[in-house]
Amino acid sequence: MKIESLKFEGVSFTHEGQDPIVQNVEFDFPMNEILWVKAEEGAGKSSLLQILAGLQIPQSGKYLINGENVVEMSFEEFLPYRLEIGYSFDYGGLINNRSLHDNLMLPLLYHKVVSPEEAKLRVDAMFKEFGVEKFAHERPAHVPGRVRKLACLMRSVVMRPQMLLLDDPSVGLGQDSIYSFVDHIHRLRKEGYLKHIFVSSYDEKFMNHFDYQIIHLDEGQLYYQAVDPEKRVVHL
Repeated sequence: MKIESLKFEGVSFTHEGQDPIVQNVEFDFPMNEILWVKAEEGAGKSSLLQILAGLQIPQSGKYLINGENVVEMSFEEFLPYRLEIGYSFDYGGLINNRSLHDNLMLPLLYHKVVSPEEAKLRVDAMFKEFGVEKFAHERPAHVPGRVRKLACLMRSVVMRPQMLLLDDPSVGLGQDSIYSFVDHIHRLRKEGYLKHIFVSSYDEKFMNHFDYQIIHLDEGQLYYQAVDPEKRVVHL
């Protein structure tokens, strides 16, 4: 199942008692890009990513993937798309009573993406690549915060999805882990994965490892800003 288009038609979403995150938004999302989602703190960047992941459902309007309305899909109908979407939100989402290794193996085995032998080879290789082999069989609560955050990021790409949603990915990571994760993203993109990446971040230094375009979330509306890589100011 290829993800070829993403579109909001009249989409509105708000948390109870708060200002709207998006309000009657009409927006065609650029495809095959790394998109930096920018907004003021508290404006709803995380909620926007969760809508794109299908984890939050708009109160009104249509969220269309390949022209199909996610709002009206059943779990079974959305699943083929869901398997092509990776996401990492802060430190959450890991199963606490399973090891980090098991957490990465689980989606590969549950959805039968590859054989158990191939899954183990893939996961073992990732722990080695990121230099955290010694923590692989520890549970999330028993490892340093930077390793737990890294495990969340590793899990977001272990399925090699087409679409990747990252919420503050560099927060809590050491510099070596950031470089390893950036290299991993570049490699998977060269191999044809991670075609559409959305990143919410205040870390310009992290974002400057990529050729990105910008989506602004401002007062409930989305705006696209094209960025010329040749004119971009790089702070390394």
